[in-house]
Amino acid sequence: MRRFFEEELERPSVFRDASKLSPDYVPQVLVHRDEEFRWLVRIFRPLLDNRMSQRVLITGSVGVGKTALARRFGADLEATARGAGMNLSYLHVNCRKDRSYFSVISKIHHHYNPRWPHHGLSPEKLLDMVLTYMKTHDAYLTVGLDEVDYYVQLNGPDLIYALTRAWEDAGTSNRISLIAIARDRKFLERLDLPTQSTFMHNVLELSRYSAGQLRDILSQRVNEAFRPGTVEEDSLGLIADIASSTGDARFALELLWRAGLIADSRGDSSVTPEHVREAKAEVYPVVRRDVVRELFPHEKILLLALCRRLRSSRATHITTEDLERAYIATCEEYAEEPRKKTQFWGYIDRMEGFGIVDVKRTPGVKEVEIGIHDVPITWLEKELEKLLEGRKPKVRARRQS
Repeated sequence: MRRFFEEELERPSVFRDASKLSPDYVPQVLVHRDEEFRWLVRIFRPLLDNRMSQRVLITGSVGVGKTALARRFGADLEATARGAGMNLSYLHVNCRKDRSYFSVISKIHHHYNPRWPHHGLSPEKLLDMVLTYMKTHDAYLTVGLDEVDYYVQLNGPDLIYALTRAWEDAGTSNRISLIAIARDRKFLERLDLPTQSTFMHNVLELSRYSAGQLRDILSQRVNEAFRPGTVEEDSLGLIADIASSTGDARFALELLWRAGLIADSRGDSSVTPEHVREAKAEVYPVVRRDVVRELFPHEKILLLALCRRLRSSRATHITTEDLERAYIATCEEYAEEPRKKTQFWGYIDRMEGFGIVDVKRTPGVKEVEIGIHDVPITWLEKELEKLLEGRKPKVRARRQS
């Protein structure tokens, strides 16, 4: 089988470094985000000048660069502070992956010393150890809490409260600054009024990218990711036009990457508009596979129930009562105990936040309707069945008499 490696590695490729198209890659310069970056610098200047902690909320729809902006700013903030002799570091936490209070605090704890023991210790004790270390070493920390709205929906406000108030209990000035990243600011309603007020005064809302701005972003990444002359200009224009309906740069970059893969698979020397069209047929802009994959098991079961009911009824929306019945039936199929109503609604709220489901609320009408607008139901149903395949109980074959 090793010959496949040898054959593929010997084939010419349009790519120079495909990792530059990854959602995890943060370029040195963020195209069309200069003003927003400068705004963050102004907000955090008191931290650099007077050691005064700051809290900022960055909001915006999928693919507008919230994470990239926070990561780039955090890295440059750390470098600037250390250049001025300030012991400051930046830590980025994805709250969709680190979903619990203990997980987030453990990550902060390990940021300072991975060898510190943490098993058997409460998150409060871990945080206390961090505060003691920071005070002893005159250290400062800026934490980026990515997708914090989903965390607060799931767990409540305790994490943010702890990170903003722990220093008050310790009787000293706060050394932890926060950059919260969310789709919108609705989650603030779950926070106490003083914490709400702090964030409300420092909210940076990122607008969607236009077709022209997407074209500029794509041009920058082409220079980093592709060999010279391997991506046609018309291909970039087509990708920018397709993605401009959502203003989603991540979607645009995924299209560019997939188009490059298709060109390589055909042995073509350049990425053409036809490769882009083929890539578009494989990708849906709002509901990407990675988002569906990271849903909780019962969210996947609930979403599968919704897909099946919408397909069988041929309706655009179904009532939550209808969906609940379908969910219970699907739980039986996977030998799972249906969750209670509060969790059921929590799953709907989270999936609405992800942009997976459409929730129709009519003023004065108690019943809510749920639908799916932005992805073919047949594709989503098959994707969910694949992801849930391992959870279905195996049927034992009957013995022959």
